[in-house]
Amino acid sequence: MIPYRPYLLKAFRQWIEDNGMTPHLVVAVGGDGIRIPPLPAPEGRVILDLNQKATRSLAIGEHGVEAEMRFGGRPFAVRIPLASCLGIFAAETGVGMWFPDEPGLYAGGLTAPPPVEPSPTGRPSLRVVK
Repeated sequence: MIPYRPYLLKAFRQWIEDNGMTPHLVVAVGGDGIRIPPLPAPEGRVILDLNQKATRSLAIGEHGVEAEMRFGGRPFAVRIPLASCLGIFAAETGVGMWFPDEPGLYAGGLTAPPPVEPSPTGRPSLRVVK
C-alpha cells in the first residue's frame, strides 16, 4: 500500500489555509534524505512554514515534501522525507495533527513492516498518554 501521510499533509494544509491560518510542518532533523539548511533544532525538530506565500513549487507526494523556501532571505531547495514529517498545525491556534507511525515507512521510502512480536506475558501492555 502507498503511504497515507501525504494525503493527511495535503488535507490539513488545505484546511488550515481555508480557515485563513498558517500551516506549519514539524520536521525531525538528522534523518536520511533530509535537505534543509542548518537550523537550531531543539529536541531534534524544526518547524517550517508551508503557507503558499512562504513556499515555491511545493510538492507533497509519497516520497516526501519538496519546495523552495527562503531562509534568511535566501532561497533553499528543501526536501523532507515522509518519515521526517512528524505533524502539521495552524500557527495561530496550534490546531492540527501529529502523524501516527506508519508500518514500513522510513526516510528513503517504504519497506516491509517489521514483524510483530507478542509480549512475554501474552497480555497487551497499555500506558497512559497525557
